[in-house]
This record gives sequence, C-alpha cells and structure tokens, in this order.
Amino acid sequence: MKSYLQIGTLILLLVSSIQTFASNFSFFGNSAISFYTNEDWKLSKSAQLKALDQIKDGVRLAWTNPETGSHGAFIPTHTFHAKGSVCRDMQILHTANRVNDKAIYRFCKMNNGWKIV
Repeated sequence: MKSYLQIGTLILLLVSSIQTFASNFSFFGNSAISFYTNEDWKLSKSAQLKALDQIKDGVRLAWTNPETGSHGAFIPTHTFHAKGSVCRDMQILHTANRVNDKAIYRFCKMNNGWKIV
C-alpha cells in the first residue's frame, strides 16, 4: 500500500511540474519571435552575436528583414567579469507581425559561446 502511495505522489508531482514548466513558456506563443521565419532567426542571431562580441555598452545594433518586415535591436548595457567569464547585460527588442517585445538578458561567455545566465 505504501508503495502505491509513493508512486501516486510521484506521478502527481511529475504532472504538476510539467504543467508549471509549460505555463512558464506559454508566453512564447504570443511573442514577436513566435512569428519569425528562418531568415528572421538568422538575421537576429547574427546581430546578437555581433552585439555581444563587438558593440560597446550603450550602442544600439539594429537588424531588419525587408522581406517579412520583422526587425529588432540589441543594446549591450553593462559589461563585467564574473567567475572568470566576460558577462554582458543586453536589452533586446523584437518586432514581428505587429507584435513588439522588449527584454533584458544577462549573457556570459562560456567555453562554447555566449549563454544566458
């Protein structure tokens, strides 16, 4: 009986964890990036890497896809060192299909590239 109770509790925890995880990412369905084409992703990613690697703090690097109208900008706001890595805070603006998004993320350069931390 105890074994069935433990299994039932485990299943309940697993199901509730999956629902919580899914709900945390449900906002992507209504975000600008949900409308990106493959080319939009390529242009955005290229601009993001250039901003992280080459652009000074406070300087805006914009990108646009004239075929889709999607566009965005990357603005590094603060560069610092943490635990032996270069880290940067960056404001990110995305627009696609008349949806505008704005966020600030922290990136740190790890062995295999930039990672959101």
